[in-house]
Amino acid sequence: MASFSAGSLGRMNNLVNADNRLYHFGFILGLNMMDFNPTNAAIPYKASEDAEEEIWYGEDTKMTPGFTVGIISDLRIFSWLDLRFCPQLYFNERHLQFRDSEGNLSPKGDLIIQSNIMQFPLDFKIRGQRKRNYRPYLLAGGAMTLDMGRDAEATIMLKQIDYGVEFGIGCDFYLPYFKLAPEFKIYLGLGDVLQRDRPEIADYTDLKYTNTLSKLTSRLFILSFNFE
Repeated sequence: MASFSAGSLGRMNNLVNADNRLYHFGFILGLNMMDFNPTNAAIPYKASEDAEEEIWYGEDTKMTPGFTVGIISDLRIFSWLDLRFCPQLYFNERHLQFRDSEGNLSPKGDLIIQSNIMQFPLDFKIRGQRKRNYRPYLLAGGAMTLDMGRDAEATIMLKQIDYGVEFGIGCDFYLPYFKLAPEFKIYLGLGDVLQRDRPEIADYTDLKYTNTLSKLTSRLFILSFNFE
């Protein structure tokens, strides 16, 4: 009668048929950091007809950690390739700061933009060779985002919809009852997210901050833990 030691059990492969399923589901918990990539217009601005011309410059000042939650739906195409649709909700804030050509900070100080973003990514998951109970992978795809935290009267307002590309890396760890996958990915927005049509803005002189930027794109950095 065969006997098994604790050491031999520790070397056993878990979930040996997990990668053979046609489709499966899961959930995501994680952290995120957001910022902007501003492009300055460097166009002179006059507060009034009698005022001197000013040139303002905008910059992203800092990133703060936020929270991520999402769901996973995964379709196996080949043994090494999956198609994944993983809607995720990101809670965070972003900071913009404006200075004039002499380096003087705007009286507004840091503009804090609340960002509650729903993302709809469609990614390809390219899996490496499984080694016992872990398997590394790469991600690449595109995504659409929906900003649900906009303020029509804020100094800077973002468009509701954005689109971009994303890529990342991760590793599946096969535990006795589920897979756990730490994953890091980057989303790069391709569209200009700056809302320029502002009929409801609280103070029309604040439009100079919008006009300071010729383009404003989004970036997201996501560290997540996938449970599948």
